[in-house]
Amino acid sequence: MAAAHAQAANYATCLLDKLPGTQNDVAAHANMQVCLGKFPGGIEATPQGKGRGIFGFSSGAECTAKKAGDTRSNRAAVLIGVACRKLYDEPVKLTPFSGKLDGER
Repeated sequence: MAAAHAQAANYATCLLDKLPGTQNDVAAHANMQVCLGKFPGGIEATPQGKGRGIFGFSSGAECTAKKAGDTRSNRAAVLIGVACRKLYDEPVKLTPFSGKLDGER
């Protein structure tokens, strides 16, 4: 079977390819710039939940724990968390306001 992504398909997957294990914030920032150069839309251009599926993580928290665990750079760990939440957390489902508050008829 093929890997979930052999090559970065968006900004978030680029971050997850480059940042795990990063030792310092300077390298984290440089890798972030590389990813922005390849995917100028940044994190906003990545659809929420894009990584969800049978081969991905079940949540952003699970992804973050796995990918950021051995990363010494705080900046890299934060960016990994952002990418993981974008890729693996479910999209927020908004419901239109009916004009009534809870409990009102």
